[in-house]
Amino acid sequence: MATKRQSKPTEKASSKKSPTSKSSRTQAEKLVSIPEDLVLAPQVEAPRQPTGKDQSRGRSASSGVKELTWKEFDRAVQQLAGSIQETFEPQVVVGVAHGGVFVGGALAGALGCPFFPVRISRRSRDRGSSTPRTSKTPQLAGEMPAELKGRRVLIVDDVASSGDTLELATALAREAGAKKVATACLMTKPGGFSPDYSALSSASLMVFPWDYEPSTGDARFDEDPDKAGA
Repeated sequence: MATKRQSKPTEKASSKKSPTSKSSRTQAEKLVSIPEDLVLAPQVEAPRQPTGKDQSRGRSASSGVKELTWKEFDRAVQQLAGSIQETFEPQVVVGVAHGGVFVGGALAGALGCPFFPVRISRRSRDRGSSTPRTSKTPQLAGEMPAELKGRRVLIVDDVASSGDTLELATALAREAGAKKVATACLMTKPGGFSPDYSALSSASLMVFPWDYEPSTGDARFDEDPDKAGA
């Protein structure tokens, strides 16, 4: 008498998110105080308005401006973290304010490394003055973290254009005693500076999610890097 063949129960796909995805979003939330529903579900973000004078939203692809959502940012961070892990094992991540604080913080969470923000800029302001000064070369405000000494360091910024900021940060990290230094950026410009690692490349002006604030007025996407510890 023929026996019935029992079919193996199908395994349900795991609903758990990858550690990298969770870490990068959690780190972004920690840095800029963004509500959890905005970070974990970018598709239901509150209506946002660009900060600054230009409040227009009618940008098209032909305008030379592209917008990156939190969902796309998370995906790019995962891609960037994956490529870094293939050839480099950083022990410390340093993010250059302003945009590098967001990218560096997310990467640090994805890579499981301590994170330190620094400010390197061409713009500075004298004590007691409200008028910023602009120099030809970027300068470090403050000092590089002492924790860089003897460690493998990853320097992170959001966009690599001239490369002046990353080159200065690399030199300063080595002066601080870093054992080995590598650079990473979320986006590069064609024909511009090439960091050791990058995820995106575009000639267009990129508008990042932290360049916005929700019109509801709760959380801010344009968090001042000073408030984030830079």
